[in-house]
Amino acid sequence: MFVKIRNRLTILYTSVMAVFLLSFVIMSYFMLSTTIYQDRIKEIKNINYEIMKHRNELIVIPNKDDHGEDDDEELDLRKKNIYFYYLVSNSGQFMGGAEMNYDPVAREQILKKASGWIPNKDEVRFEEIKTRDGGKYLALSGLPVYNLVGGFEGVMYTGIDLTEQHHVLQVYMVISIILSIIFLILSAFIGHYLAGKAMVPIMQSFARQREFVADASHELRTPLSVLQSSLEVIEAEEENHLNDFSRQVVVDMKDEVGRMSKLVGDLLTLARADSGTLELNREAFDLRMVADQVVRTLQPIVGKKEQTFSYDGDENIPVFADRERITQLLYILLDNAMKYTPEKGIITLGIEASAKGIQLVVKDNGVGMTQQQAERIFDRFYRVDKGRSREMGGTGLGLSIANWIVTAHGGTIQVISTVGKGSTFKISLPIQDKEHSLQ
Repeated sequence: MFVKIRNRLTILYTSVMAVFLLSFVIMSYFMLSTTIYQDRIKEIKNINYEIMKHRNELIVIPNKDDHGEDDDEELDLRKKNIYFYYLVSNSGQFMGGAEMNYDPVAREQILKKASGWIPNKDEVRFEEIKTRDGGKYLALSGLPVYNLVGGFEGVMYTGIDLTEQHHVLQVYMVISIILSIIFLILSAFIGHYLAGKAMVPIMQSFARQREFVADASHELRTPLSVLQSSLEVIEAEEENHLNDFSRQVVVDMKDEVGRMSKLVGDLLTLARADSGTLELNREAFDLRMVADQVVRTLQPIVGKKEQTFSYDGDENIPVFADRERITQLLYILLDNAMKYTPEKGIITLGIEASAKGIQLVVKDNGVGMTQQQAERIFDRFYRVDKGRSREMGGTGLGLSIANWIVTAHGGTIQVISTVGKGSTFKISLPIQDKEHSLQ
């Protein structure tokens, strides 16, 4: 139990740290990218208006000369951090412009991405293009061009190179993710360690409480047994001397002592189960024979309530498990079904063997319960109808013990219930063992 709680605390701590680290990486990346790009965005906006003043001069794109030297126009672009500016007509025809490095591959990609785009005022796009040298990350903007009479002639597109800045951000993102993973792993180990430290006083307190319950239950068994025997002696020897009222008092006391004895026994069972001192004594036996024995024991009670009991399953079910605990499990489930099933109701026990183990189903058409009640049905001392449970001798520990028995055998138990239609308990027990089972 404490291992599960410690693991849950570790997962919770690690999840919180993961959310924090993720938020930090995203926010820092956003702030850094905004800081890096903001000045360049302002720069490209200013360049747009400057180029528009000289748009009539943009007719020919200068290329490298025969000696491979950059011409004056290209040097001027480098000084202004401009990667290109193109004038494109309203029909999509390239009219002229200039570029830092003449690259037909890059120019084709830029014109393709800008095709049909008429930028709004101060609108900026970020595009990644392929070039002869690899690739570029550009910030694109532009302004529409109108003639003297106000007619739309085309668009002047402008771009600046943000490849280095983009690369810096990518490296930062990769480093941040790697560091976050490292810190997350460290936080998981630290969280597991701190959760263990935090659980120490809780474990000690629980251990003292568990010891108290076990010791108290053990000590109470003897006086309750003595009290039960004394009441039986009084009832047997003084029956003729007791009036009706006294006789009823003795009967009521015997019922209460019996109920207390059962409660103490259940508490002792759960206390030993929690401490790990209650071990399973596995043996090979036929589960069908055990089920028949439990049914015969409960048959008088079933007959009084005129309930109908049916069995649906295999005839021979060899298993290797704790016979006493499996018998107790069947008794608890069937007794619970009988208590909450009205007169002339139907109770069905189904047991089937499969390659995965034993599938055990106890179904009734009783009062049923809500989904919220079904979720708490295995909690200790929880009772759906406390008044009826006490009247019928219930303590709220039976299903808790049943849950422990199933868990101790490595199985699972679940309940499906509908108010007014009954409940179905489904148990899966991997207790078959070919090597030890009956042949």
